[in-house]
Amino acid sequence: MATISLYDASIGVSTNALLTLLDIMKKAQAHAEAETLASCRLIEDMLPFSQQVLIVSNFAKKYVERLTGRELEVWEDNETTLEQLVARVQKTLDLLKTVSRADVDGAQRAKVSLKIGPFDPVDVTVQEYVLGYGMPNTMFHLTTAYDILRMKGLDLGKKDFLTHYTAGWFPVPK
Repeated sequence: MATISLYDASIGVSTNALLTLLDIMKKAQAHAEAETLASCRLIEDMLPFSQQVLIVSNFAKKYVERLTGRELEVWEDNETTLEQLVARVQKTLDLLKTVSRADVDGAQRAKVSLKIGPFDPVDVTVQEYVLGYGMPNTMFHLTTAYDILRMKGLDLGKKDFLTHYTAGWFPVPK
């Protein structure tokens, strides 16, 4: 039976999501409406682009805390411009580089307590947290950020989304 590494499912997926965000934000910085993109939404009751980016960043940071047991400083979540968001994503990538596979070994046996919305906290295994909550949320908010920029007319395609996930198969364009 094949298994998936918890490190790959958490730190690996988050790293690729953040690299994807960096790439699409660099394209966004060259867009005619670059100054307003951070506040754009797909629809009125959804969070803006800036919050989509911060949520992807925060899930990566929570992985570091929950998988390694490290206590990290609070990040303010007050980035509102593309430049600030690029810096936040880079800060998060730098944090992920401090986590090794060995740091995550055995974490699937650990439990974490999650408070999700109005529900009482629930204790789940780290594997359940990563595969059932963290990874789907990371992909949802990455996709929403991508979709906001597409809606605003950025020239993005599937290749822009998948490049870092398939980097081992094909060369990553510079």
